[in-house]
Amino acid sequence: YFVCPFVVSQSSDLRPPCSRLLLPIVDAPVLAADADSPMVEVIVTARKKQENILDVPLAITAIDAKELEQAQISSLGDVASHTPGLNFFSPIGEFLPTPVIRGIAPTDMAGENNAGIYIDGVYVSGRAGLNANQLDLERVEVNKGPQAAMYGRNAFSGAINLVTAKPTKEFGLKAELQAGNDGIVVAKGSVTGPIVGDVLMGRLGVAYNDWDGSYNNSYSRSDVGGYKFRTVQGSLLWEPTDSLSILGSAYYSDDKIDPNATSTVMANCEN
Repeated sequence: YFVCPFVVSQSSDLRPPCSRLLLPIVDAPVLAADADSPMVEVIVTARKKQENILDVPLAITAIDAKELEQAQISSLGDVASHTPGLNFFSPIGEFLPTPVIRGIAPTDMAGENNAGIYIDGVYVSGRAGLNANQLDLERVEVNKGPQAAMYGRNAFSGAINLVTAKPTKEFGLKAELQAGNDGIVVAKGSVTGPIVGDVLMGRLGVAYNDWDGSYNNSYSRSDVGGYKFRTVQGSLLWEPTDSLSILGSAYYSDDKIDPNATSTVMANCEN
């Protein structure tokens, strides 16, 4: 194979400085539509009811539980890296977490964001809990464009809805354990199943996520980039009849995040 980046001069003289590269030849299979293969149906709740994503007249990026696990998504920064049109940054560590959809940033950095964060449709008002530890999620929905009619004034540029996994009528158990350098320890687990027959179901998830950080902070005792999350999440689903379903959930997380990199700098000749 020859890779030739063409350089166009003012006289329109094409001069391709070519460099020869040895590349393997791979037979790429041609993907043809198979009538027998079932279509994967993606259900979202962007309009606060369950709908097929193809039937919703909105620009939506939906990330299901399987994709969340495969991509190791555990924060809004990870969600942004997998969502076109979404950026996330924290100018002062986790003190001012700011999601930006389609380039619409807040005019008041310390005020309210233009993109709303919701957990099961409930608005997260506190900035300190905006980038919560994402535990036992069913999917993440990023609705792009104005969503004020459905979610309120804080969704001017869009809405990000974190949908937690619901209790099931079948018993289920999941556990995860990771360990690595710089003191990385991740332990997660969840259990779900019936409590009272098919009427009352429950779900419980716990997580411990600890990291010492990558660099030593020369000014304080905390390392740069370190954090510790201790999270508990539980939910109860009551279905006394076929037409009535009541879901209650609780979420608690003790988050400790190290500050930004700081050091002393001699600015002038004064003391």
